[in-house]
Amino acid sequence: MNLSRWSMTCLGVSLLLGAGCGGSRSNSKVDLSQMGPSINAKRYANLEKIAARDLKCAAELTPNYLGENQYQMRGCGSEGVYELRCRMGQCTWIPDVRFRAEFDLSCERTNLTVSKLDPVTVGVTGCGMRGTYRAIRAGHGFSWVLNSPVTQVMEAAPAVAPTDSATPTE
Repeated sequence: MNLSRWSMTCLGVSLLLGAGCGGSRSNSKVDLSQMGPSINAKRYANLEKIAARDLKCAAELTPNYLGENQYQMRGCGSEGVYELRCRMGQCTWIPDVRFRAEFDLSCERTNLTVSKLDPVTVGVTGCGMRGTYRAIRAGHGFSWVLNSPVTQVMEAAPAVAPTDSATPTE
């Protein structure tokens, strides 16, 4: 009986200590049940930490679940989109490709458009430029690597109204 009481005490202490895991940024106002099937408090705290660094924002961040394990984080007049990838119980946050493309395409992140080409490849277009990026493992996480030459996007020729050849011109 004494061993059982000791076990319960240890369990209680570990739960109390575990509740604070993930850093001091954890936002208790976020309803994780509305944030997708793979998220938990520790993963969310990690996302907040990464987004705060990327967005250079010490203020409270506002999350928005986009579906398919993608999350938009907003704060300090900026935003980023992050994807949670899990494999065999190990999950990693994939950063917003626009942080990398901003440099390669010489274009502000807010002017960049991302198109998913396949599970690990995206196309990024903005400021008249275009590039293809591939997500690769880098250390304990993922990074985006330019997978094509940066090319200039050709603007479509303006549509010309057809002339009516049946109307005589005098």
